[in-house]
Amino acid sequence: MHSSFRSRLSGLFRELVVGYSRELLFWIMLLPALSALGSISPRRQIVGVVETMAFLFVAISSRGKLKNLGLQFAHWNPLAPHTAAVCVVVGAVTGGAVVVVAQLSRQSLGVEVGWNRALLVIVLGPVVEEVIFRGYLMTAALLLTRRLSSPNAAACSVVGVAVPFSIAHLTTAGITFIQFCCIAATGCVYGLLRLRHRSTIASTLAHAAYNLALYACYWCGWAS
Repeated sequence: MHSSFRSRLSGLFRELVVGYSRELLFWIMLLPALSALGSISPRRQIVGVVETMAFLFVAISSRGKLKNLGLQFAHWNPLAPHTAAVCVVVGAVTGGAVVVVAQLSRQSLGVEVGWNRALLVIVLGPVVEEVIFRGYLMTAALLLTRRLSSPNAAACSVVGVAVPFSIAHLTTAGITFIQFCCIAATGCVYGLLRLRHRSTIASTLAHAAYNLALYACYWCGWAS
């Protein structure tokens, strides 16, 4: 039994290492844009916008084609227009619910000022985080739970990925317990969308709409 378990883990490790190493070459294109947008230099910020637009063009035009290039673990698969719209609505509604929670608990949304920060959080941030968590980590979690014959593989994967997703946000200064719980809950929402539509684009759209909703409420003075 122990030998079989080790064999399963060994096979899973080899499958992930070989597959992931191919995909990293594609997503590494994000790093220069992230660095430039986070800079305090206006010139670098403009460069970041250009790099962001270039990456999004490549990513959008590559929908459904990445698997043919050996890039399959991120599940960057195309969505029907109405499905994409549903994901955006789900993300916006989730964001609105979190704003209500923040208002009732008298807590800040933690929104960072500056157009470059907004672009980073609304556009690039969701792509990076969803590819990492609902792309790579969820693929690994599903492979592991299914190979171990877990009866609740999907649920375990959604929650199991939402936990490190929320823990990763603990590096944000001043984060509270309520904010942590909201992040974990939204992580589960993104995970369910990813599984339901079999695409990381679904969770990315919801994530972007969620962040946009927070910024919209902040800009309109409905939350601090």
